[in-house]
Amino acid sequence: MKRYGIVDIGSNTIRFKIYDYMNGKVRHSVSNKKTAGLIGFRENGKLNEAGIHVLVSTLKKFNRHMEELGVDEAYYFATASLRNVDNTEEILDRVKKALNIHIHVLSPDDEATLSFEIIKEKDLYGNDGILIDVGGGSSEINVFKNRKPIGDVSLPIGSLVMYQEYVSLMFPDENERKHIQKRVLKEIKDSGIKKHNREIMIGVGGTVRSIKRLLKYLGMIEHHTKIIPIYLLDDLLNELRHNTKEDYNKVLQIKAERIHTLIPGIIIVKTIADYFDVKYLHVTNYSIREGVLNSIINGEFKSPGNIIFK
Repeated sequence: MKRYGIVDIGSNTIRFKIYDYMNGKVRHSVSNKKTAGLIGFRENGKLNEAGIHVLVSTLKKFNRHMEELGVDEAYYFATASLRNVDNTEEILDRVKKALNIHIHVLSPDDEATLSFEIIKEKDLYGNDGILIDVGGGSSEINVFKNRKPIGDVSLPIGSLVMYQEYVSLMFPDENERKHIQKRVLKEIKDSGIKKHNREIMIGVGGTVRSIKRLLKYLGMIEHHTKIIPIYLLDDLLNELRHNTKEDYNKVLQIKAERIHTLIPGIIIVKTIADYFDVKYLHVTNYSIREGVLNSIINGEFKSPGNIIFK
């Protein structure tokens, strides 16, 4: 058996997952995360000193946990969290000097490919559709036809970015919601991606998983539901239209750390769905982390950032 640790450095959350690989099979073993909010430490386009300190201290803590849990190799990657700052090389150098690891900063194309390949292998619903991953700092869209990608973009918007730029309280009011929707539409159109009508959209990541959990908690879908009608997102937004303790508690019950970012995330998902005339959302439990692991096992992912613990 070989034990892998995969560390995903996101704009809002830094996560590690441990996977056991034996006889061609992968089993998820342990996971941990820290809501670091790295995007909140940006100043003049750069990750500031406090943000770098949070990053280094979190990775140091995760390294200790993984070594204690018998991880053989650990791999580190980042997406928009470090890709969309002006001092990426400085950050990588600081982490390398402090912890002797190198973080692999994925390009938008790498990010789209890694997510799509694992979904295609494990959980692709239909031959034609759209794959989305709404993160804190960016949103990825991958259009596929006959099980092959035909267009992908990375939009410089995410649930945390939209919260920071447009929301004055905890939940966006009606006017702020319209501004978020307008911004998402602008970014889609400016990206140059062709408008392909698709019936199904596959959602990757914490935003869409939280949407599904909230719909279940509120009794809007059955527990066993796999396919969510898009119109329910409008119902969900209507359910959370007030900045009141009652509405806050609905989110706190299922994902407290997303209380301020979930509604912007829902608006992003709904706007993308409307643009491509999507009717249904399929929420997958797989993520880019499994995509990275799959590529490591297959010898395709050549990250210089691995640590050999044994």
